[in-house]
Amino acid sequence: MENIELKWVDVPDSWALCFNEKCAMQEQCLRWRAGQLVPEDMTVGRCVMPQALKDGNCCYYASVEKVRIARGFSHIYKRVLKKDFTSLRLSMTSMLSGKRYYYEYMRGERPLSPEKQEMIRKLFASYGYGDCVEFDDYEESYVFPWV
Repeated sequence: MENIELKWVDVPDSWALCFNEKCAMQEQCLRWRAGQLVPEDMTVGRCVMPQALKDGNCCYYASVEKVRIARGFSHIYKRVLKKDFTSLRLSMTSMLSGKRYYYEYMRGERPLSPEKQEMIRKLFASYGYGDCVEFDDYEESYVFPWV
């Protein structure tokens, strides 16, 4: 994967940041790196406290791991037989938390995590279309765990 730069606009609004200058893991921690990007005019935000250490490790540590996310699946049904289409689409809609989210994922407005991509591949494979899953685009992104 290519090296992408972390930008403040990439950090979720409610995500807790770290400012512990004594932490040995700060260079590998996404919370620390995000904390270093805080705009000067920001006055309120969420942060983790240094006493969050458990057995010498921070329980809020977030690796600077990057993943390959997918965006959109506008052509995913092109090889699906008519007899399977309705059932498969209903299963996809349910799996993606309803019509609204389904369409946002389909149009690429919401990113598909590697886990969601795998769920979709498994669903299609269960219908016999294991080799048909194609997403519209891919990009590299940071993982912001919700801990």
